[in-house]
Amino acid sequence: MQYRNDLIKIWKAMRTLEKGLTHHHTPCRTIKMRKADGAQAKNDKENAQVFAEHFSKLFNNQSPLPCDLAALDLIEQSQEFTHLENPITLGDVSAALTRMANGKAAGPSGITPNALKSLVWREEGLEADADELANADADHLASVIHSLLLDFWESKLDFESWKR
Repeated sequence: MQYRNDLIKIWKAMRTLEKGLTHHHTPCRTIKMRKADGAQAKNDKENAQVFAEHFSKLFNNQSPLPCDLAALDLIEQSQEFTHLENPITLGDVSAALTRMANGKAAGPSGITPNALKSLVWREEGLEADADELANADADHLASVIHSLLLDFWESKLDFESWKR
């Protein structure tokens, strides 16, 4: 780069040099853990030893817990959602497809939400025969997606085998 006649480039280069090798990042600082004897660790190996002693004491404790286990009975239980055990319905699939956001990126399958929504789009205002035919196709495609999801739910399908 030629800096001789370009003051802007000169000032940018000077700022870069002032920042040093870290540029806009702050330099790493070593954390010194306190050892059992009260002294601070001097290096990473001593820090690791402090952590090893702590977690060994924590996870290998043979003495009873320093709490009253009866206190667990005082904790309010969260609500159970038993409806999540039920298989997915065709209405659930259709509702989920219509609620999908437009213009979003494709997921792992490579299918965009717009593509899925267009499969189950219901035509309105057409002539009776055309309206019935278009909506029958939308219902059929939604039922295909529903049956795929049900097969996966019941573990009949392994989507990992679909990967290329």
